[in-house]
Amino acid sequence: MSEIKHAGIKGYILLGGFIAFLLFVILVVYLYKANQAFVPEQPDLYGQLQAAFTSWWA
Repeated sequence: MSEIKHAGIKGYILLGGFIAFLLFVILVVYLYKANQAFVPEQPDLYGQLQAAFTSWWA
């Protein structure tokens, strides 16, 4: 009876670890995609805006 109980506990631990790993991977992918959401299509746009502001204030 004890062996069956230990096997059940090990199964729950493995299942919990697998679910935690899966959730971690989903979180990392979500954060990566959310971080890319505000990157402009044309990277020069912000450089031109910064140059315009520095020339205006300088």
